[in-house]
Amino acid sequence: MSSIHVRKAISSKHDFAGRAWFYEFRELSNVFEEKSCQKMIGNLSQRFSLLTRSWSEERNSEWLCRTYLSSKMILTATLNLNALEYSNDKNLRVVTPYLAYYSILSLLRAVVYMLPEVDWQNGKLVSISHSRAMNLAFDYISSFDKDYALKLKEFSKKVKAYREFLSYRSPSSGDLNTSDIDEIEEVATLLAEVAQFTSEIMESSIIKNADESKFVFLSEYMDELISLEIEGVHFFDNEDYYRLGYLARKYPVSPNIQHIMTEGHVEDFFGAWLSKSETECEDEFNPDEDWQKIFDVP
Repeated sequence: MSSIHVRKAISSKHDFAGRAWFYEFRELSNVFEEKSCQKMIGNLSQRFSLLTRSWSEERNSEWLCRTYLSSKMILTATLNLNALEYSNDKNLRVVTPYLAYYSILSLLRAVVYMLPEVDWQNGKLVSISHSRAMNLAFDYISSFDKDYALKLKEFSKKVKAYREFLSYRSPSSGDLNTSDIDEIEEVATLLAEVAQFTSEIMESSIIKNADESKFVFLSEYMDELISLEIEGVHFFDNEDYYRLGYLARKYPVSPNIQHIMTEGHVEDFFGAWLSKSETECEDEFNPDEDWQKIFDVP
């Protein structure tokens, strides 16, 4: 039995919008009206059924990759936001626009990877452009609440503008022309929960409609996430190799985002950023703190 089977067996369910969820929402259930979410549940169920009723090994492998990527985007955003808080405490403000923007971008990608109509493009979706990720994510969120989606988009554009201002203008006045972005944690939490919301509908559709004989994780799809080349430089991720191999052996069908996050993976993900110095520094950044800042990771 896999750790995912165990998580599902011991998980409590949480009622919201006429449905029982594995995840207990913090922001989404407060920001969006239940009627709107009920409508989205029905809409998404129909859209995912178009995929799951004609399931294949290729489609099964694709959605395992997409869910795994979305989970890592949430972990990345969490790491960046914790680094952002540390940087502000240490007056290392020069890096805060980058950490803020890439936290939001990671979460926009987490949302987009879960959208049924967005083509995988043989793995090219992984490197979706910043502008397309933003447009697709907020077009989707507008289905919940148009006004709130516009508010989120304007906030994200502001954070992007701060990063570009610092990068391309090298202002002599430093960050004098920027303002506080204190609401970033709430925005990040909501984006992570939108991705989780979508992934639970996707998982239910697979369980209801898909042919179980197609629950296979093809090695060529795993390879797309494990090994890649950028500007002639080759990268190979041993940790992803191990985690994806575990899914192939023990649970070769996409669960929701929260359940694809195993305790071991989460520990290793954040632990990879621990100091490499043998000399312990009292006030150095500790990536092992506040994992659940924006999402209930295991």
